[in-house]
Amino acid sequence: MRILAIDIGMGTQDILVYESGKPLESAFKLVLPSPTSIFAGIVRKSSEDLVIYGDTMGGGPFAKAIIEHVKKKKRRVFMTESAARTIRDDLEVVKSFGIELISEEEVEDKARRGAKKLHISDFNPEILNFLAHFGVEPAFDVIAIAVQDHGVAPSGVSDRENRFRFLAEKVGCRLEDFAFVDDVPKSLSRMRAVLSAVRRIHKGKILVMDTGPAAALGSLEDERVKEKRRAICVNVGNAHTVAFSLEDEIVKGIFEHHTHLLDRAKLKEYLRKLASGSISFEEVFADGGHGAVVNGAIEPEIISLTGPKRWKMKGLGVFAAPAGDMMMTGAVGLVRAVLKRCD
Repeated sequence: MRILAIDIGMGTQDILVYESGKPLESAFKLVLPSPTSIFAGIVRKSSEDLVIYGDTMGGGPFAKAIIEHVKKKKRRVFMTESAARTIRDDLEVVKSFGIELISEEEVEDKARRGAKKLHISDFNPEILNFLAHFGVEPAFDVIAIAVQDHGVAPSGVSDRENRFRFLAEKVGCRLEDFAFVDDVPKSLSRMRAVLSAVRRIHKGKILVMDTGPAAALGSLEDERVKEKRRAICVNVGNAHTVAFSLEDEIVKGIFEHHTHLLDRAKLKEYLRKLASGSISFEEVFADGGHGAVVNGAIEPEIISLTGPKRWKMKGLGVFAAPAGDMMMTGAVGLVRAVLKRCD
């Protein structure tokens, strides 16, 4: 089986080419700027009006750059509805930033009138041509993508709470059960957009997964973690920190917070409560996080840390490096999910 695994974060997109029968350590790897940072750079360098179309994707720096383009540069920004949901799922909020919504049919007209066209997507099919240019066969049995998705929140439910509802549903399951194969719930708009973008160029299976569970699953491939029955796996991302308590690879509890609101001491206390089963949704949510849910206590034999901001939490556990490379943790998790779900 050949798998193309792409873990898309806020800072980087981490790419791994897996082939059955070959060790992960020798797999071809790429670490490239994330789509949101690439498009943010394009917007920041532009002094023109913009017409943005394409898929719903991760916002972050890109969304901030678009809003600043309107507010600070006083330039017009036109966006199709699918592209505009990159800013907010609520299109009335998007319009409140001064962004003008247009139909797909109006894109070319705005371009003829001088607006710079920008097609956006989390998935860039040119990666296949790039691989082929270096002699890597661009045909894959499965393409697996990890992105973070808050989901489209129902009326009266915050984005934070809505995202955590999606995570909490999987307590009692295995980490690979967070993955979707060839279909994604309608409420997960970013994941559905990724699925559609990949489907345009790939006829095989497609697996889509949230970045947090993918990183935790990848951590289990670290030799120090793999041999333990009870573990807490923590992904300290640029934006979010998520932790899973596991017993025999079954999810016993989940905790998620915003990384910028955590320091080492606070995270240590939250992990202690996660292990003891005493953490609550209310205390984490009131602290500005997404929430927590537990189904029993564990006595962790190991705590693993991964993610681009794990250096902030040095000393709380081992630094996991599956396949010898921390940057590939999410991609390795995607490979593991494919092998569990797509055989």
